[in-house]
Amino acid sequence: MQKFISIVRLNPDGNRKEIFLDVFKFDEEELEMMLFFGMFNLNNNICLLEKQLNKMRMLGFENFIKEELVLLQKQYPSNRIIQFELFILDEEDDFVKSKLGGVSAFTNWDGKMCFTVFPEENVRKMLKSVITHEYHHHWRISALEINEANQTLLDRMILEGLAEHFIRLKLGEKYLGPFKDALSEIQAKNLWESHYIQHINDKGTSTDVFMFGNEEEGIPFWGGYALGYYLVKWYLDNNKDISIEELTVSPSYLFIE
Repeated sequence: MQKFISIVRLNPDGNRKEIFLDVFKFDEEELEMMLFFGMFNLNNNICLLEKQLNKMRMLGFENFIKEELVLLQKQYPSNRIIQFELFILDEEDDFVKSKLGGVSAFTNWDGKMCFTVFPEENVRKMLKSVITHEYHHHWRISALEINEANQTLLDRMILEGLAEHFIRLKLGEKYLGPFKDALSEIQAKNLWESHYIQHINDKGTSTDVFMFGNEEEGIPFWGGYALGYYLVKWYLDNNKDISIEELTVSPSYLFIE
């Protein structure tokens, strides 16, 4: 972040998008993903960005993320090195601040984690939860060599459901994200039968509607995330002694047999 800010200060009329892509070695698709997940607007006032960065440093969030990930990898080794980027949340992103506790994140197919965080102390608990969630993505993606091309809707749901159960096992239910509460268990069972079971092998962007929801299609907001949690729960109800290590490397179809 500091390098980006410094270059913009030295070249105020430069193309900020090109500067960002060069500094972070992102492609345009990755940049669009970061913006979708709430990263700061590239054209924001540079003094404001620097002020937010200084606050992020004061809070020690980068070291906090690194320390948490190191501890997780020590206990649950993956076959890839830990890589992550930390970005400032767009201060006007009220959705992430109100619905996601000020933290948004995703994990690339190479296992690299990207965090977008609002620089306030009261987001630390949510940040710990999200770090744990994203580490599980890193772990499962690495173990099963999952990639975008071969991922089905069922794979996406199980990936998200397992990550939330990993939080539950590691940190307790109070650290769970908001996704599970999008559906009751009865609603989840009905939705599985009425809308999802016939689409579990779908791939590509057509699966987005099933993950994020679509009112016109009768799919609740965060429906796929919530249903993924329940699919894992139902499997665990019948397999109480299975370890998180075994769950993490289990193929998705196992959870619906």
